[in-house]
Amino acid sequence: MAPRNIHTLLFDLDQTLYPKSCGLATQVSTRITQYMEKILKMPADEVDKIRNHYYKTYGLTLKGLMIDHQVDINDYLDYVHGGLNLKAHIGRDERLIKVLASINPSIKKIIFSNADLGHCQRVTKELGVDNFFDDTIEYLELGDFSKPHPVSYQMAMKKAGTTDAAGCVFFDDVVDNLEGAKKAGMITVLVGGTTESPSVDYCIQEIHDIVNIFPDLIVSNTTIVDPIIKTNTDISEQLHIPQQETVIVQQSS
Repeated sequence: MAPRNIHTLLFDLDQTLYPKSCGLATQVSTRITQYMEKILKMPADEVDKIRNHYYKTYGLTLKGLMIDHQVDINDYLDYVHGGLNLKAHIGRDERLIKVLASINPSIKKIIFSNADLGHCQRVTKELGVDNFFDDTIEYLELGDFSKPHPVSYQMAMKKAGTTDAAGCVFFDDVVDNLEGAKKAGMITVLVGGTTESPSVDYCIQEIHDIVNIFPDLIVSNTTIVDPIIKTNTDISEQLHIPQQETVIVQQSS
């Protein structure tokens, strides 16, 4: 892939900053089902059918519930995300802290998520990386234009203060979201899987592999300013990140 003038990194949150294998997504799914059982007064098997319909039609269960059942956004989010036991699934990620600290500070790092701001803040704090992001664009701000709506990518770039999509890299675990980003002109990275989609530029197994696909973004002699880690050691000597398989699935000029 030809060199790019990368100035902005856009990160999805759930199952991107932490692995799918941690089980947090299962807890979220369970709480969505429980909420719908309570609100709709239906058994779980019927709820699953409605959830699948909403996801295919609207991209988000919440949007379908708001349209068909006038569900209150805050009530839904408080139950589904506010009641999560994050500590049972995720914790401080020292490797991710070191990776984010090693990225050139001139490059903006933005959370770009269909989850609400409170959830984004709680998850990044639990991971120990809440101080590494310049801003967050989330569900309540995106409104009717959540990913993969084309407008969402323009809103994310506006949040980052840029109109140059070619200098933006978007990391997500959902191919549909990456296809939307590619149409907007961004560089796209699938995290935690592989795909043959021509809209995905890179596939990596975990977010820590940023250092393998974009080594030019990493600066040496980086001081990690963190409540627990404080050192002047060359960051490249600290990372000790094993070389995972990185798949480039498209060559762009």
